[in-house]
Amino acid sequence: MVSLLLPQFAVAEDAAAEAAHISPWWYGGFSLFALVALLVITMVFGKGRPHS
Repeated sequence: MVSLLLPQFAVAEDAAAEAAHISPWWYGGFSLFALVALLVITMVFGKGRPHS
């Protein structure tokens, strides 16, 4: 199992090092946008009601 997970951790560490120059505000902004988009989609398809 370690032999399967170790290469994935190495790739994730490399990706994190490459993305270190990106401001944390971009991540927060994207998260906020994704949450708002999901809320809008939920309200549109659910016709604004939490339970149909």
